[in-house]
Amino acid sequence: MAHDDGEAAYLPGPLDELVPGLRRKADKLPPLPVHPRVVRPRRPDGSSSIVMLSFRAAHNVRTLHAALKPMVEAAVLSELCTPVSELAELYAPIGELTLLMFEDQGFDPSHAVSPFGFRRITPGAADLAQILALARREAQTLSEPVPDEPVAVYRARVARSPHPLAAPLHAALIEHAPKGAWGREPGLLARTVADWLAAQGVDDVRPTRAGIERLESIVTHQEPGVIRFIEPLVFQGLCDLIAVLGASRPGLGVEWGVCEADPDTKLVPPPVLRVTRDEETFHVPLGEHVLRWCVMPTSPSEPVPTLGAWAEHEFV
Repeated sequence: MAHDDGEAAYLPGPLDELVPGLRRKADKLPPLPVHPRVVRPRRPDGSSSIVMLSFRAAHNVRTLHAALKPMVEAAVLSELCTPVSELAELYAPIGELTLLMFEDQGFDPSHAVSPFGFRRITPGAADLAQILALARREAQTLSEPVPDEPVAVYRARVARSPHPLAAPLHAALIEHAPKGAWGREPGLLARTVADWLAAQGVDDVRPTRAGIERLESIVTHQEPGVIRFIEPLVFQGLCDLIAVLGASRPGLGVEWGVCEADPDTKLVPPPVLRVTRDEETFHVPLGEHVLRWCVMPTSPSEPVPTLGAWAEHEFV
């Protein structure tokens, strides 16, 4: 996603599988329960925010949830797939997700939005001023007028791994990771991750279930109810390590998808593999799996198997 202050981010292009048919259009858009674009303000602390807009009421809880799911996943996934070239120039880490509703839903929307970590808040005027200015500018692209003021504001907190090696690992990868698109040099990013951790005394990150679980324990957050963000190159390295596990299995043919940025949107597609087993070929949307397994919020009572367990089941 572009990190230009206040720029509207268009989620389609390489992410069309998650949010189909949302390319930039000259025609005005209708007001929808979930607007197909997000805006990206900078926060005072130097981090950035993903702001989503709801201009109309949904039919019910189920339809609101169904409309939000691909937008939230696509927005977060586009952050996780930011290439090293952008990170090296200017990295504004995501600090929160905000949802503005400009029309009363007619039902309690908490059950629709809480699975994504959203909780209703009462923001201060200063906190809301920049977001509202961007939302009103985006409302000018609509085919019908909408209210100037939101009726409700929801916010999802972003948490990161508290492990002391998590943040330094990402900083090291910004400097030392391969500069090409994900998949152009299969396994090299995973190797860079493992080598750096080995130099810090963590020498058991390997393309095995135990090795994936070891990396997972360092870079993921376990708190329920929040976006458990993994820094982009670490996320991409985790995907690369899983791909190496798959490629090491007898009887499997594994090809990395080369994730080049879309020339129109500049967005980068998420990691994907093409796998051949018993003369049958299928695609594994690796980035989406890791997003849902390790990043999206969990509920307090939800038992979540490890990512290593999923990878072993998928490939072994």
